[in-house]
Amino acid sequence: MNKIIFILLIPIFMISCGNQRHLIKSYSGKPISALTKEYGNPTTIIEKENDSIYIYEKEEDLQATEISQGKLTLDPIYTPPVTKINRFYFTIRNGVITDARSEEEYERE
Repeated sequence: MNKIIFILLIPIFMISCGNQRHLIKSYSGKPISALTKEYGNPTTIIEKENDSIYIYEKEEDLQATEISQGKLTLDPIYTPPVTKINRFYFTIRNGVITDARSEEEYERE
């Protein structure tokens, strides 16, 4: 019985502790000025009937790193350098943030 309860609680903890949930908790109910302090000006603004979606992008260059294969390998293997793009989507209604989500994209250089 304890195993069943434990198995049922795992998805709840994963959802409540994820990045998306943290983003929603941090910004839900706050004014637009909270976004401009942290992210600056939005990259894109999409207007809908009742809402506006503000899209912010942050780029980060990730250098090549060696993949650890143990000490006995002859040739090291490196990951390719990539550009990591974080996109943040904030839904705004009447000047207040109602929803937030993010996504990551990787582009090889």
